[in-house]
Amino acid sequence: MINMISITISHMHKVLIYSILSLLILFFIGSLEFMPDVYFSSKPMLDLPAWMEGYWHSIPWLIFALSSADILLKYKKVGNLRLLLRTHWIDFIMLALIPFLFIFKVAKISLKVYKVAKTGKSWSKLSHLVKKILFPKKAKVSKDGKTDS
Repeated sequence: MINMISITISHMHKVLIYSILSLLILFFIGSLEFMPDVYFSSKPMLDLPAWMEGYWHSIPWLIFALSSADILLKYKKVGNLRLLLRTHWIDFIMLALIPFLFIFKVAKISLKVYKVAKTGKSWSKLSHLVKKILFPKKAKVSKDGKTDS
């Protein structure tokens, strides 16, 4: 006879929990490299390749998807939404915080873009000023012999 492996909800729940935990650990390790300013450091603490940053940015959304599946499995097990909210409220808060915290990440990127644009504007003004000082315009002489300034 063939021994069939039955996958129960509790087995799937354990797999989801360990997957979420491992992704959280990977996210923390990646944050040491890609977000050193969070840890009050000016340089990265690890030496990870740059190509990993793209994968690192997708980890929160994988955690979001797995947490959603985890809540769905818990709902199937409990069967009552009120009881689920009463007993697993922390899971809902964590699930809601992921997109909320993403807003701050986007704001941080926007702030960097703003700083780069402001720096570019300052350099443009400086170069214009240097050009004005080094290469002043010659005054034009009008027909009546007066100079225009």
